[in-house]
Amino acid sequence: MTITETMAPFVGTWQGHNRLRIMPTDEFQESVATATVTVTAREFVTIEYTWSHEDKPQSGLLLLGSGPASGPGAAAVWVDSFHSGPEWMNFAGEIGDDGVVRLTGWYAAPSGPDWGWEIHIEPGDGNSGRITMNNLVPERDPYQVVEAVYRRQA
Repeated sequence: MTITETMAPFVGTWQGHNRLRIMPTDEFQESVATATVTVTAREFVTIEYTWSHEDKPQSGLLLLGSGPASGPGAAAVWVDSFHSGPEWMNFAGEIGDDGVVRLTGWYAAPSGPDWGWEIHIEPGDGNSGRITMNNLVPERDPYQVVEAVYRRQA
C-alpha cells in the first residue's frame, strides 16, 4: 500500500490534544493541538500541526512519501519548532500490516553515539488519528515523548 492510500482516512482538518514530556520520569504536559493532513504532488502526504509548550505556540510539518516500489516502505522529512530546531530530520521506515506508519531518524547527541527518534502515525478510521514520538537513547529503553490524539474537525 502506498503512503497516500494508507493515510487517506487521516486527510482533513483535525483538533485534539498533545501530551509532551522531556524525560521518562517527567509528567506529561497537555496542550490543545490541531493538524491538517493533505495529499500533495499526487504521491506525498503532509501533516502540518500546532501545539503549545508552556503557553508558547509551536508547530511542525511532516512530509511523507512511499519507499521503494518493491515494498511497503515509507520515508519522511520532519521539522518542528520545539524538537528539531533549525534543521530537518530524515526518516525511513515502513507501513505495517496494521496500517501504522513507523519511521525512525537519528540525531547527533552532545557526546557519544547518535540518538534516535521514532514517529508512529496511526491514520485511524476517518474520525480519529494518533501520532506518537519516542526517544531512542543508547543503552536505554525507548520512551514516549509525544502523544497527539486528534478528532476530525466538524
